[in-house]
Amino acid sequence: MILNEGDYVTGKGIPVGEYLGIDELTQGTGGKFHKIYDLSKKATHYVPLNAEGALRKLPSKSTIMKNLKIFESLKIIDIGEIDVSRYRYFNEKLDKMTFKAEIEVLHDLVVLKKDKNTSVSENKLLISLREKVVNEMSHILASKSDEVEKLLVLQ
Repeated sequence: MILNEGDYVTGKGIPVGEYLGIDELTQGTGGKFHKIYDLSKKATHYVPLNAEGALRKLPSKSTIMKNLKIFESLKIIDIGEIDVSRYRYFNEKLDKMTFKAEIEVLHDLVVLKKDKNTSVSENKLLISLREKVVNEMSHILASKSDEVEKLLVLQ
């Protein structure tokens, strides 16, 4: 993945951040790091260059809108692919760090919740994932959280 200064990124522990480039730290362990300014926490994060997979660019507005079409369906996407616990499957899918994976897991959890078929762990995952996705989408779409929430409702 090629990151340019000013790109908006997300990652583990970073809801939405602005990419500030590569920085070389001389204290501590030293080495080169991706420098990310966390817009919600107003803090700077340093992500090791070899942990680049822990970051991803935020999707474009058109990518968001294309992926939201999934909420037109009331059918679970991954039902035929799951051969382990659903919760574990969802987490493994989220480890891919793609917006599409986030939206697909969120959709499936919303469908399962609607059918009252979610576990406690899946409910917690649904809440945290919804918060993450709403935060990202609010930033890209320049919309308030409640407006974005309306886009994540099954139709």
